[in-house]
Amino acid sequence: MTKERIAYFDALRTLACLMIIIMHSPMPNIGGNSYVLSSISMLTAPGIGLFFMVSGALLLPVRSSQTDFLKHRLSKILFPTLFWTLFYLAVSLFDGNILPEELPKKILSIPFSPQGHSVLWFMYTLTGLYLISPIISPWLEKASKREIEFMLGLWIITLLFPMLNDILQVNESKTGMLYYFTGYAGYFLLGYYFKRFVNNPSTTLLALLFVIPIGTAVFIKTMHIDINFYKWFWYLCVFAAMMASGWFLMVKKYAINYASSIISHFSKCSFGIYLAHIFVMRRILWRMDFISNYGSIAQIIMTVVLTVIISYALVTLISKLPYAEYIIGYKDRK
Repeated sequence: MTKERIAYFDALRTLACLMIIIMHSPMPNIGGNSYVLSSISMLTAPGIGLFFMVSGALLLPVRSSQTDFLKHRLSKILFPTLFWTLFYLAVSLFDGNILPEELPKKILSIPFSPQGHSVLWFMYTLTGLYLISPIISPWLEKASKREIEFMLGLWIITLLFPMLNDILQVNESKTGMLYYFTGYAGYFLLGYYFKRFVNNPSTTLLALLFVIPIGTAVFIKTMHIDINFYKWFWYLCVFAAMMASGWFLMVKKYAINYASSIISHFSKCSFGIYLAHIFVMRRILWRMDFISNYGSIAQIIMTVVLTVIISYALVTLISKLPYAEYIIGYKDRK
């Protein structure tokens, strides 16, 4: 992998991590229909797609044996997921959000669904993508550009379902014709496709990938069109995928040939920051009067800045401890 690719992957991970922190930062006292909340939700929704796209670009196609790949990749994700699951369960128990008698069921449910905090859903989805990677890699080795585009095209149709459902009858259930083309595997494959086939996107294309979603959102809000804004602009919708594509291609095109040390290190810590940030933000910062007493914009800015600083410092400290890789998936070897 060239230095240029390392640079833009680091930049994309950093950008995606910041988007997720910003997305989670608004306090509950901000109205669900407010322009601030709607804007933040829409503009940061590409963050999740970017994480999956970077993973797909890095990992696909898998060229090692299935056993070696899964042993290496799953060891980086399973132990941190278990650690933070137990941590968030302990916090919930301490706060009284769960009862002691509920713990056995929750602990036994860990292999099947996120426990302790819903933010851990990402880890389960990523694990599933790791499991499928060795299976689809032989096809990717032989597939032409047109064949990959066909698969992505079917996935893109499923991203239109939130809109089509408002005017048509669409079967999104397990019996639907395109059910097996839905979900986050599309982002995973899209990242690989962009890495392999798209090297110099035009400025016009990049502009359209942002202008169309943002223009559509502004039109809907200003015209007070009655649609489910959340569904139209969330992770698995065409507008979020367009913006995620725009960010990926723009960073790839314009990233310098080397990443600054801070971006590179932040990228290495991003996995741990994702796992820790929700505790830092909602268990500590949201309870501080000097933040909650300000208006919504000031609240968000202070929450984001302090969450980034504290989470980054915490993960950096953990990375220097023994067995850090089992907590945050990364250990500083210096």
